[in-house]
Amino acid sequence: MPEIRHVDWSRLFSPRYVAVVGASDTEGTQQRAQWTQVSARLGALGAEVVPVHPKKPEILGTKAYPSVSALPADPDIVIVLVRDALPVVEEAVNRNAGFVVVFSAGFSELGTAEGDAADAKLKELASGATRIIGPNTNLNIFEPWPDGLPSKKKLAIVTQSGYQGRPITQAQALGVGIEIWATIGNEADLEWADFVAYLATHRPDIGAIATYVEGFQDGRAFQLAADACAKAGIPIIAIKVGRSEEGRVMAAAHTGHLTGADAVHDAVFEQYGVIRVDDLDEVIEISNMFCHTGLVGGTGGIAVYAMSGGTASHLADLFGAAGVKIPKFEQSTVDALEEYIPWYLRRDNPVDSGGAITARPENRKVLELMLDDPNTDVLFAPITGVFPGMSDALARDLVALHQKFLAGEGKPVVAAWISPIRDEAYKSLCDAGVPVFHSFGAAVRGLSELGRYSTFVRDYRSPFEAETGGPASDERSSARAAARDLLAGATGAALNEVTSKRLLAAYGIPVAGERIARSADEAVAAASGYGYPVVMKIVSADIAHKSDLGLVVVGVADEAAVRATYDHLLAAAASAAPGATVDGVLVAQQVTDAVAEVILGVSHQHPFGPTITYGLGGVFTEVFKDVSFGVPPFDADYARSMIEATKGVKLLRGTRGRHAGDIDALVDIILRVQALAVDLGDQVAELDINPILVRPAGKGAIAVDALVIPAKP
Repeated sequence: MPEIRHVDWSRLFSPRYVAVVGASDTEGTQQRAQWTQVSARLGALGAEVVPVHPKKPEILGTKAYPSVSALPADPDIVIVLVRDALPVVEEAVNRNAGFVVVFSAGFSELGTAEGDAADAKLKELASGATRIIGPNTNLNIFEPWPDGLPSKKKLAIVTQSGYQGRPITQAQALGVGIEIWATIGNEADLEWADFVAYLATHRPDIGAIATYVEGFQDGRAFQLAADACAKAGIPIIAIKVGRSEEGRVMAAAHTGHLTGADAVHDAVFEQYGVIRVDDLDEVIEISNMFCHTGLVGGTGGIAVYAMSGGTASHLADLFGAAGVKIPKFEQSTVDALEEYIPWYLRRDNPVDSGGAITARPENRKVLELMLDDPNTDVLFAPITGVFPGMSDALARDLVALHQKFLAGEGKPVVAAWISPIRDEAYKSLCDAGVPVFHSFGAAVRGLSELGRYSTFVRDYRSPFEAETGGPASDERSSARAAARDLLAGATGAALNEVTSKRLLAAYGIPVAGERIARSADEAVAAASGYGYPVVMKIVSADIAHKSDLGLVVVGVADEAAVRATYDHLLAAAASAAPGATVDGVLVAQQVTDAVAEVILGVSHQHPFGPTITYGLGGVFTEVFKDVSFGVPPFDADYARSMIEATKGVKLLRGTRGRHAGDIDALVDIILRVQALAVDLGDQVAELDINPILVRPAGKGAIAVDALVIPAKP
């Protein structure tokens, strides 16, 4: 099983000796402020913090050293504030520094040859035991955070932009304690995955990780870190730039990252439970909620308490549009609410209290009945506008119920404060640690994710530990050897269809019976052996989309038709692709009972590597683009979810009297393609199997066309 990179984090978080290169005592300079901050913060941890300056014997009363080489001891941390960072980093590496924090910019984010060369040199210096943070970062990782805030657990923040992280830290105003804020810059060495994996495995007080990301250096490292979070039940709430072309261009200019195919990122996020949002408010408020509530039992059933019918209707509509079902109360709950809610108001979920009871003491009983209902896992109470006597009374009730929850005596409560006015009632919610949203949209998203992620964690099986299916180990070993032999003999830009399908067959992927005919007589003999009708098509590695050029004929019904089709295909190929090398005419069995045509493909998607694409196949692949993605490793359940994620699954379930397709056989083929992609990722640049004909349930599925493009040496 792949492992998370080992890092001796103790030298970063419990340092004994720290050097600050570029420390200054010049009034008003950034270097003076940074020296003052670092010496105070790391000194408070018990570290000896010394300045390094080539000319000054001391900085603000602390003895200075002319260089890192002149330090009396090997430093745990070297902080580089000077512009010309590379010579200092090299000195630090030679002094066995544990960590070097490079504040300086001027590396790959410039997009210049000079910047790329500097970045390459920094990576080279990071090849040993010394770990590098940055460049183009800041020193927030050393920032102290106040204790005593009311959240059950603390928030960790990992950002590739310092300024994007600052508003997230201000979630402290909502009662959330901050565990750490790591700003990681260009990631010449230590990357997002290193920090997130460390947090998941070494910081048990974390309730959520909030992150702003422009790209991931290593897809497998990301998967391992996200897997560690899923196993620990720590949600990652992420803004990931790269949805638009403009965002991708800016991300490259900002940190030098390639953001990769956005849809593939979404698929991997789904696989590991990462919650992707678009707005900083959503990051802050959803992270806040998880830190205050933790995960919930059940499916995350939401009880909605509204002070008006309009609010109840609005929220019911928003939850419904988001695909979140508001559970009905048990009849016993509805009957009990009759004592408090008048007959003309709604007593089932969502409850319309009418407002009047909100200011009365018995309102607490209404909320408790809603929480006690067995279909409820969390209570949501929107406060739509400050109305003294009602909003403050509801806030008091929510605070009291939240305190019971913290004492282990109830279920969580969540509020929404939909008003620009922030009065004492609002402050009381934040001070008590009641999670607060500031819009219906963010609240609906957050509450839906609370139930979804809680269920996800309960059901999660690490793909690195689960059986991924596909060929058995001995079968896979021989398949790998046979496939590598086929690829080693490749001489062109692509394998022809026959050789491509031999590679599939090596991995146990069913293919149609077929023969290459190099004369009309051979074609007739092949067709007679398979039985009519047959399929006939040109075999050429130089012609990728044969059907588009009329070079595939189905339903060839007899000997005369075979001879005529043979001559027609050769002539059509010579006309449509006069420079192509034609290896003959393929005569193949015709599958006549297919329920649906699907496509399976393998491509390399940065930063994840071999990626499986599944979708509706045949001539409609490019028209509908109804596809889903899977990044290995994944198991049979995930392969099935790839099928379920497409609209075309309706064809496979059987519609309008048609047979249901053999989805089990299709799942098996996906797992075999995954094995092929993992084994041959270094030799196969692309693979298309299009179409795969899915036959009725119990009869299997069969690949009838394939294209393999070998990787360039």
